[in-house]
Amino acid sequence: MKKLQLFNLDVTDNVVSPEQFDITDLKSPATTIFTDFKKHEALMVESDTSAEDALKLMLKTHVRMKIVVSDNDDFLGIISTNELTEQKILAQVSKSNSRKDVLVKDLMIPKYRLHAFDYDELKASSVADVLMALDNYKLRHCLVLDRSSHHIRGVISSSDIARKLKLNINLNLENTFSSIYQAAHAA
Repeated sequence: MKKLQLFNLDVTDNVVSPEQFDITDLKSPATTIFTDFKKHEALMVESDTSAEDALKLMLKTHVRMKIVVSDNDDFLGIISTNELTEQKILAQVSKSNSRKDVLVKDLMIPKYRLHAFDYDELKASSVADVLMALDNYKLRHCLVLDRSSHHIRGVISSSDIARKLKLNINLNLENTFSSIYQAAHAA
């Protein structure tokens, strides 16, 4: 058995992250910018969760999108901070709902309105291909579908792409993949 030695921490020691070692650019494989649910657990919320509670939790954990599921874990759609705005919650309240009765399912984007990349196509694509395809859409998130097994395989997020490309842009509610595409091509 090998005897290991412990060392004191210096003031210059810092915590590293994968982004410091992974260099992603427009020519990188598209799989480098997507969150693979085979490696990372999908962030989900039940459809009967109050919209107000979902927003608080998402803001607290710095998450901008969650997959909406039924109480049986059936995929129903997605909810993002775009749908959970004060204005949209108040619009539901004006329909004779009380604020606490406005649920995620009232504001979510249902699965029939969503589109997704095919995982097999994504594996053969570059980051630039993904950005170009999404430049025409006004989205902050796009799901990735494994069509052969009928699974939601992952998600592509504008904030993840901006972070991996090391783009210093403010991803407020108005920013989309289009702004990332423009910033990446200007860099």
